[in-house]
Amino acid sequence: MAERLNALFARVRWTDAHGRQREYSTAEVAKAVTADPSHPATLSRSYLAMLRNGSHTNPTLSVLEGLAKFFDDHREPESRPITVQCLVAQEDPEDALLRERLAGHQVWKIAMRAGAMTPAMREQLLKMIETFDQDGTPGTGAGA
Repeated sequence: MAERLNALFARVRWTDAHGRQREYSTAEVAKAVTADPSHPATLSRSYLAMLRNGSHTNPTLSVLEGLAKFFDDHREPESRPITVQCLVAQEDPEDALLRERLAGHQVWKIAMRAGAMTPAMREQLLKMIETFDQDGTPGTGAGA
């Protein structure tokens, strides 16, 4: 869990007044989780530090919910949602579906090309796909 939690600290950042990307501190996250009235979790800086360094490995569900909510609320808008499952490494059903669909070579090639496109180009591609979906049954193409 420490590895996944530290990965969230590294990935979810804030921008300072000079435009630099900054990592949230352990104290900032603990304070924000405790102050959030949408869940019952309270979290001290020292306990969060122990979760991060692996000396504590079994937080309560409310602590996991509080951490997941904090990081989800502060993630980039187009990034995947952050859930308790992300923290405890349970397989997300969407991940399994994604892996299954990307197993097709043609689907993988399309996904790789789309990933290299600008957001405007991806929007155009999505509109084209929606047009194709209106013309026929989705997912019936050969070789996918």
